[in-house]
Amino acid sequence: MDSTLPSRPSGDFFISRREAAIRLCVSLSTIDRYVAAGVLQRYKIGPRRTLFRLRDVEHLVRRDDVGFQAPAPVPLGPDF
Repeated sequence: MDSTLPSRPSGDFFISRREAAIRLCVSLSTIDRYVAAGVLQRYKIGPRRTLFRLRDVEHLVRRDDVGFQAPAPVPLGPDF
């Protein structure tokens, strides 16, 4: 989901794609997947610049249903 930046300052802070990945502890490709899935909204600035609203990223940090979870551990038999 793409959007343009609001024309009036709203007090929101925006961060780069790389900083969003660092804050979420995910890769840049995961950020792209979040955008494609509609989990995270990006704001396009011109043809090459993409920013993310800091409060949206921080909201994802607090959510536990967004990330990809590791599979459950497999119980080992008595031979191990």
